[in-house]
Amino acid sequence: MGSNKTIVWFRRDLRIEDNPALAAAARDGSVFPVYIWCPQDEGQFYAGRVSRWWLKQSLAHLDHSLRSLGAELVLIRTQSTLAALLECIEAIGATKVVFNHLYDPISLVCDHNIKGKLVELGISVQSYNADLLNEPWEVYDARGQAFTTFEAYWDKSLNMQRELVTLLPPWKLVPATGNVAKCSIEELGLENETEKSSNALLARAWSPGWSNADKALSEFSELHLLQYSKNRTKVGQNSTSLLSPYLHFGELSVRKVFQLARMKQILWAKEGNSIGVESVTLFLRAIGLREYSRYLCFNFPFTHERPLLSNLNFFPWQADQNNFKAWRQGRTGYPLVDAGMRELWATGWIHNRIRVIVSSFAVKVLLLPWKWGMKYFWDTLLDADLESDILGWQYIPGSLPDGHELERLDSPEVQGSKFDPEGEYVRHWLPELARLPTEWIHHPWDAPDNVLNVSGVELGFNYPKPFIEIDLAREHLTKAIFKMWEMEAAAKAANSNGTDEVVVDNSDGIESLPIPKVILKDNAPCPTYSSNDQKVPTCQNSKSNQFNRKRSKHMQEERPLQDNLHNPNEAGTSRTNEDCSSTAESSMSKKQTTSRNSFSVPQSCSSSKDNSFLECESSDMKQSWQEQIDMEQSSSKDGATGDECL
Repeated sequence: MGSNKTIVWFRRDLRIEDNPALAAAARDGSVFPVYIWCPQDEGQFYAGRVSRWWLKQSLAHLDHSLRSLGAELVLIRTQSTLAALLECIEAIGATKVVFNHLYDPISLVCDHNIKGKLVELGISVQSYNADLLNEPWEVYDARGQAFTTFEAYWDKSLNMQRELVTLLPPWKLVPATGNVAKCSIEELGLENETEKSSNALLARAWSPGWSNADKALSEFSELHLLQYSKNRTKVGQNSTSLLSPYLHFGELSVRKVFQLARMKQILWAKEGNSIGVESVTLFLRAIGLREYSRYLCFNFPFTHERPLLSNLNFFPWQADQNNFKAWRQGRTGYPLVDAGMRELWATGWIHNRIRVIVSSFAVKVLLLPWKWGMKYFWDTLLDADLESDILGWQYIPGSLPDGHELERLDSPEVQGSKFDPEGEYVRHWLPELARLPTEWIHHPWDAPDNVLNVSGVELGFNYPKPFIEIDLAREHLTKAIFKMWEMEAAAKAANSNGTDEVVVDNSDGIESLPIPKVILKDNAPCPTYSSNDQKVPTCQNSKSNQFNRKRSKHMQEERPLQDNLHNPNEAGTSRTNEDCSSTAESSMSKKQTTSRNSFSVPQSCSSSKDNSFLECESSDMKQSWQEQIDMEQSSSKDGATGDECL
């Protein structure tokens, strides 16, 4: 053991097992584990109520584990993460700071800046990969460019030579001592008094913490993985792994999950169990989608603000607050959509197939800006994950090369008949429809009056009539797509004629809340960084490369009447500007050419809203809408959304 005093900066890596930063610090000498809560750093993406509840429980669990090894977890609430780290460094006389990588665009910039400033002060800084099978800068095509389709990325990733080593927890920790202004878990401010009664329901179904994550993984692998391929699309059951919140908060090592699943696959292949082999393949695909979401965010860090492809730059979004409110409250008149939104509010979790259905309804039926939906998911999901939300919400309107066709609009009625054929899911979350016969459960507006009367359903009174007819919604979507094409063609013509007209994203006209800008500045590489350190995107050749737990029980919670999107600073009020203006910088699609021994520091990048991205050709609009209702995409196509559920 060395003599260094090392600060271990915990973020979304709340475990002691297979934690590279903690393991390295324990080997080097004494350790000072710290978690810093800085709401100012969160900005637009301040965690929602249920996500903060999970974080609070997880931190308490981690502190207990660290104390059993000899060191407590120091909790700090601050207005500046850098200032808090500097205070810790001075208090204990630290010689080193270690942490594990994050890949969302906000954290990427924050980490880069903090690391640079610490190094300027002579503090050794090292960071590690605790979240992915492969670092984003390790997977590129033959030309050294970033993949933009999941299939190509995952095929390359699976075939890469890798040595997946999971680290055991340290045998013991030697604590570094010092006086720091720390706080208790309650003083951290993750949960206020008004939220505790609602949050109590969450504890009946979920058990946060890294050791509980291990139990959840073992239960899934032993009892549910074998039938995963058959059960994963059943929306009314606990048919998926339910590991996503554990993975998001870093309570569970993705390397451990991957290795366990692969061992099962090898054993089942040896036994000739084709169902088991297929189940593992699909489950690992879900892991791959999570990896891919971080890969996209690293290589294209503007995707939380604007689409990867340019097909939506001219789309005439309908920023209708009434429609948005009806969607959020589960009052659209389409039972499967409403059931999903009510489950989301009550439990903070919904099956990924339901996520796809409700998001598609918001974007294509109500024509709501996709960024509104993405932000609402962030506010309400227990496993709210910016990278995964970006992937899902960009997939639905076709702003990813392998996404849904923009003109594809699936009927909620047809989706309900397929994924909830007996109507059990709808009846559970829409008790007002509980007595409705299965024949009408997904389209009560077609039921005879006598059936509605016997079932106690009065459309427009105790359950809303459809907000808009699907056929009319298809007409509106078609018109919007043609308008988008017309505006795009006019913009191209204006630009080709050499006019000075400036074309901006159509959503720019929608009032928006501020979002932290992603601006990567050109700093000199620091010689103290190791080969483990995180790279940052670069804009080299950018002009040519730009793109033209609910295992056993359900929870219910009475919906509050007020219009509240879980922002603690605006409790009980309506937030009317969920959309996000496009401010992020363009980023890298070329592989870094610098040495692995240093950061790949970005070149100067300027934000431009008329940058051209790769344009995707739209499908033939002459295809009948009825054909698209009945059309079900192949499993490989649907997989790009994250339909393969964790």
